[in-house]
Order: sequence, then C-alpha cells, then structure tokens
Amino acid sequence: PSMTMPLLRNDASGHPGNESLPRAPLKLKDLVSTLRNGYRFFQGGKFNDSKAAFVQILTEIPLVVTSNRAEANEMKEMLTIAREYVTAIRIKGAMGEATADPVRATELSAYFTHCNLQPVHLLLALRAAMGTAFKHKNFIVAASFARRLSELPDMSSEKNADLRVKATKVLQKSEQMARNEHQLNYDETKTFVIDCQKFAPLYAESSALTCSYCGSSYGDEAMKGKLCVTCGFSAVGIKTIGLVTG
Repeated sequence: PSMTMPLLRNDASGHPGNESLPRAPLKLKDLVSTLRNGYRFFQGGKFNDSKAAFVQILTEIPLVVTSNRAEANEMKEMLTIAREYVTAIRIKGAMGEATADPVRATELSAYFTHCNLQPVHLLLALRAAMGTAFKHKNFIVAASFARRLSELPDMSSEKNADLRVKATKVLQKSEQMARNEHQLNYDETKTFVIDCQKFAPLYAESSALTCSYCGSSYGDEAMKGKLCVTCGFSAVGIKTIGLVTG
C-alpha cells in the first residue's frame, strides 16, 4: 500500500500554495548530535573518526533550515568549530610525520595550540606542545606552553594534580635555561591565523586568501580558485556572500 508522506514543512493548516516550502532532511539537532560525537572521538584519541564527524557537519550545514535567529547563530558557530577541529586534526596528523624533525615538530605542536578547541582539548594540546618543546630544548616556547597550561581552569582539578606539578617544573627549568635551541617560525606575541595548506602562521600583516564558506586561510596565491582542503567543496579566494542564514 502507498504511504502518505508530508513533502512540505508548512502545510499543517492546509496547502500553502505559492508559499510552499520543502521539508528539510536535516535539523539543527542532527548537527548537534554529530558535534558531540566529534568531541567524544577527539577526547578518546580517535582522530580519524573525529575528523569525519566534523567534515560531516561542514557538509550538512547548507542543508539545514533554521527556525529562528538563535538557531542561525548557533549554526554559524558550529561552522567555525568544525573548521577549527578539522584543521587541528590535520595538524595532529602532520605532527606524527614530523617526529624526526625537531624544528617542524615544535612548530606544529605550537600551531596545534592555536586552534580554537574546547578547554579540555586545549589542555591535551598544550600538554603535548610543552613536552615536545622541552624535549627539543626550545625552552622559551616550552615556558609559554607551561604558563598557558597552568592558567586553564581544568588544571585546578585534582585529577590534573600530577600535570600541574609537571607544568611547574617545566616552567622553572625553562625559565632558568631561557633560550630556544632552534629558530622557529612561531611568534606567540603576534596575532596570526594558520595557513591550512602549509600549516604555517599568517600574521596580521600578511595577505591571505580565504574560503568564503568555512573561512579557512591560505597564504599561497596559487591556491586561488582551488578546492578548500578543509571543507572540500568551496573554491578558495572567490569572494561570495558565504553561508546565508536569513
């Protein structure tokens, strides 16, 4: 037997005629569920699964119809979150490939801490960066990571007591040594965005191309017109309105 399926989302009180609106396949709550999964996978170290979840969010956001301004703002925020986590996970992968290069390993671990992550995830990033910098005798940046780590609210928790002690020791030793073993392409005193192709800082004075959809930044002019490596479906450097939420 045939099934009656509503194809419109505004026909509760009768057929809307010329005002007909198609039923949307996804709702904001679907994205929220995927976001939570992405966070859970990230916390558990399942970075491929986490990346897949955040890429899914980037792909599905244009298919969601919001009901009000609050939902629209929340969806824009989710777009930014997904971009930051995809970039962070890609940097994490590059870190695994750069273990034999102390300069690049330290730089990548530093950039990782400048992705806009949840505090509990930033803690993991700073802990790793502190250890990498200290191991390679880049004490100035190691001290910076130790300070930032110590300032996180979660560090006051009893479960992080050992890490708190370790951060204090790293800070004391690093301040005592007060030098970097290597010349690094990293200046924590300057504001920068991360080049999502080359994983390098783009400081305020640098010109950058952006993806009009997800906002990823690129420093190489050769990327203009090419597919954004973060969201995977928008051209870089093409100026458009971007995500429209009404």
